[in-house]
Amino acid sequence: MLAVVPLLSTAKHAAIAVLLSCCVLAANALDAVTYGAFTVTATYSVANQLGFFTHNNLNVSYVQIPNSTYGYAQLLSRKYDLLTGTIDNAVNLRFTQHQNVTVLGQLDGGCGLVVASAPGITAVTDLKGKALIVDSPTSGYAYVLRKVLGLFGLQFGTDYFFQTAGSTPIRYNDLLAGSLPNGSAVYATILTFPYTAQLAFVAAPQTPNILATVADYIQPFTSSAFQVNQAALGNTTAKALLTRILASFSAANAFLAEPKNAKCAVAAIAAQLNVSTAVAQAEYAEATDPLTGETSQRMFEVNRQGLLNVIDVRGQFGGFANLTAFDFAAAIVPGPGQLIDYSVRDAVVNVTSKYKPKCS
Repeated sequence: MLAVVPLLSTAKHAAIAVLLSCCVLAANALDAVTYGAFTVTATYSVANQLGFFTHNNLNVSYVQIPNSTYGYAQLLSRKYDLLTGTIDNAVNLRFTQHQNVTVLGQLDGGCGLVVASAPGITAVTDLKGKALIVDSPTSGYAYVLRKVLGLFGLQFGTDYFFQTAGSTPIRYNDLLAGSLPNGSAVYATILTFPYTAQLAFVAAPQTPNILATVADYIQPFTSSAFQVNQAALGNTTAKALLTRILASFSAANAFLAEPKNAKCAVAAIAAQLNVSTAVAQAEYAEATDPLTGETSQRMFEVNRQGLLNVIDVRGQFGGFANLTAFDFAAAIVPGPGQLIDYSVRDAVVNVTSKYKPKCS
């Protein structure tokens, strides 16, 4: 005797369809990541445009940081999963303010780091009596400006002074505009990737000048670094997510470093920055510079001497005034609970794949 199987009602069919649909969506859902950065890097451009994030099941939301005070407050309150900023910020926050900012690895050695000026300023000495715009008067780049200008005989507070304007994208726009929103004239600032390469493409007579390249005066120099709230490293779930994020950046960085991928990398940079191929080619050249570029360090290794130079420059201008007999040499040794912690970077090898992006 045949068993009679009751037919499902239309309503039940619909309910099951919805349930199955939700299951499929859940299976395909990407893990959300909040990534804070001061500028869009070439490595991020490649990772985002060529699918390295999605390959590792990540939906990365890029958040433009308006200034260092805001950016690091967000990181310390766990609003950002990962932040890319100057390593000097981490040094200052950790050593002088006892904040648990941890460096996962170095991204670049001062990629495109220059002193740039308004068209009418053609030499460093022309800055005498002028104001230079900075993110913060006590930020690492402000100290770099003081170091470089000091080598030309100009002293801060006597020959020039600072005006706070915000992060690099804001200062770049202010430089091109020739003034701050309040009407104050803009004479010079410090710029980095991707804005330095774009200067040459600004139409005359508004073309800014490059007065000095930082690498000519401070080298090696550790600049941008991947940074996290140390608390995230003590959470298994958060650390696993960070491993996939850094694995995506690592794979994208390796792709960027390979000369045969140049055309594809340039296209990714052009798309991400919304610039012409010619500008993107200049950006690519900066990003792959063997001395200062994003591909200059193997596997995001922090350049020890570059970091010591960062510490030395800050120390020359009173940036560690509250520290006495502090052992910087011991403090920069990588390890758990230290300024630099490679545990996430070292775990990346376990998630690295042979993913090859499709390039048109």
